[in-house]
Amino acid sequence: MTDQPLPPPATTRSMDPLAKEFRGGTLSLFDLYRASVRAGGGVRIEDRTFIDCTIEGPALMLVLEGVFFDSTNFGPTGGDMRNMLFQPLGNVAIGAIPVRNCTFTRCQFETIGITGNEALLKMLIEQVTTSG
Repeated sequence: MTDQPLPPPATTRSMDPLAKEFRGGTLSLFDLYRASVRAGGGVRIEDRTFIDCTIEGPALMLVLEGVFFDSTNFGPTGGDMRNMLFQPLGNVAIGAIPVRNCTFTRCQFETIGITGNEALLKMLIEQVTTSG
């Protein structure tokens, strides 16, 4: 596994799904997840770094432990972060893409919903400024 630069306008189809670092370009969260699972990367996107990437949906990201957002633009939310958050009703989030031990630096999310534990959702509501 190597670092994977994504020269613009690189897409998910032109990358190594097991790379530990992604820089620039655009990738579909679902396509990355599916390609990673098929390549033997397990059932989570984990231990990855995303820098200056556009992460596209539609998708629901299950944020697990060790995920950090640094200068991330969560995209249009109608001015309210709660519009992109989903609260699990049980103890699993079937259909969501699990992400663990990942860092997103200066990334742009487009049509990505987020779910996770109550503390995470509360922190995002209180600390993230969104656009209309």
